[in-house]
This record gives sequence, C-alpha cells and structure tokens, in this order.
Amino acid sequence: MNDTRADRPLKIAVTIDDFVLWDGVPMPDDTTPTDITRSVARTLNDYGLKGTYGFSHTYRIENEPEQMEAFEAWAEAGHHLGNHTHQHAPLRWMPDAAFRCDFETAEKYIGHLIDAAPSKYFRYPMDMSSGSERRRGEVENYLADRGYRTAPITSWFSDFAFIMPYFRAVTLGDKDVQKQVRDLHVSTAVDMLYQHADTAHTLFGADAPLIWLVHGTTISRDTLAPILEAFLERGVEFVTLDEAMKHPVNFGKPPCNESFTNQLQRFALAAGLPKPELDVERLAEILNLAPIPGLDTMATYEERMFKPLAKRVGAEYDWDWS
Repeated sequence: MNDTRADRPLKIAVTIDDFVLWDGVPMPDDTTPTDITRSVARTLNDYGLKGTYGFSHTYRIENEPEQMEAFEAWAEAGHHLGNHTHQHAPLRWMPDAAFRCDFETAEKYIGHLIDAAPSKYFRYPMDMSSGSERRRGEVENYLADRGYRTAPITSWFSDFAFIMPYFRAVTLGDKDVQKQVRDLHVSTAVDMLYQHADTAHTLFGADAPLIWLVHGTTISRDTLAPILEAFLERGVEFVTLDEAMKHPVNFGKPPCNESFTNQLQRFALAAGLPKPELDVERLAEILNLAPIPGLDTMATYEERMFKPLAKRVGAEYDWDWS
C-alpha cells in the first residue's frame, strides 16, 4: 500500500461500461442486465454521482429486444449514455466503413438517449483505437463531424477477470468464495486506482483527474458501494466526465498500440515507463477461484465471446491479453 495516499486526494470520473454484458458471457439465472443496471444506477445516485456516463454496446438488442429496457432504466435513473458501437469489436478488426456503420447502428438503437445527454461521447470498444494513426485520425474526424468526443479510460482494474470466478462461486453456492472474490474486487479497485494515479503523476508532474471504469456485472452490483466507500475514505473526489476531459491525460492522443491497454497505459508505454497493471500472481489467483469444469475464465471469453465476435465481423481472430 502507498503510505502517501491519505495526503493525495484524487479526482476521478466514474464511468460504467457494458451494463448489458457481452453475448456469450454467463450470468446467474436470477439476474438480468436490467436488474444490474438499476442497482448500479441506484448506488451511484446514493453516492451523489448522478449524471454518470454509461457506454454499452447494442448488439444484444438485435436478438433480445427486451435488453433495451436496461438502457432506458439507466437514463430514467438520471444517468447519461454514450456510443460504444453496436458489436463491440476493436477498430483493427473492421474496415473503416464497417466500423462507421457499426457506430451508426448503435445510434439507431440508442441515439435518442445519447442526444439527451449534455455532451455526446464515444468510447472505443476495450478502449482500443487501432494500431494505425491514420485510421484513428479518420475515425476521430468522423466522430467530431457528428458532434462526439472520445471518452477514454485512464484507470481500470481488470475487473473482467472477476466475472467468471464470481459466477462460478454463485453457481456452486460457496458463500466463502463469493466473499473472497468480492473482497478482492474491492481491494484491487483501490490498489489499481493508485497505481494509475502514480503513473499519471510521473507522466504529468501532478495528479490528474482520471476516468475510471467498472463494468456492469453481477459482482459490480454487489461491490460498487464498498468500492466507492473505500475511495471516499482515501479522500477521492468524484467529478463529472466533462470536468475530467479538460486534462490532457484524457483528451490527448497517445501513440496507437494494438495491445489490450487503456489510454494512460499507452502514454506510459510511449514514455518508456512500465504500464500500471494487475500483478500476475493476483490475476492468476482471481482467474482460478471456484473452478468448474467447462467454465474456465479465459476459455469462456475466447470461445464464447471473442471468437464468435471476430467471425461476425469477418475478422481473423487475433487477441493478445498481455
């Protein structure tokens, strides 16, 4: 733990991605995306975080029109929506025209809700904007012409790693492991926030308002309040996305990188610094909790989500978790 934390109150803008989770990722039988969305929205409101931006792809609405209810519930609770594309495929997997079409398909489903927000924001799927500076520039010009700004991620904590272990623990009915996963979710969120803050401080010479991400998952529903409470205990100040976007760590454009990295990590790599990331040993501990044959964490993502997604968009499957 960093002993200087109490002397370093940080500013963060909370954002929520994919409260309608990716097609193929399992969810407990008694849980729906709308349930999770309403609970997360309510927790944010309880902590005074009204007007939080959510970025969720719209692909599942195509075959499950009832999922539109989650988007509407988010807006009804006083929060805002941005565009996160329709299929949630990285730019490097799609030709330019196809990527723009995917963006516009998302608008067809939720454009009226995006227009109701005070600012129009777009977030690249996985915060990945391709390995081509030219392609990213063309996309950015296209977005600007449509009145959008890009809202990156400058603090995350690999919360995707917790989804399957928590699902398995709930499926097994193992209350002790469920608590273990929840506790790790909270402590990892705190640790990684300060790792990202330290990196930003090194890069910019002062603490920067970070754009923090958590996904709309079952475990986030069950731990968001303790995470926010832990942040407040350490002096964190919650700011709006508009406020955070005034800092160059958030509106700047680091060199493109094809690896699975967020914006701050790309700045660090460009500066020759180690990127802030979850310790490999802790990651392995999380991924392997509550094992169930046939429900391996990484295999589930690869076989049920990423490979079918690549096939849908006509891309050769190419993914590097590092």
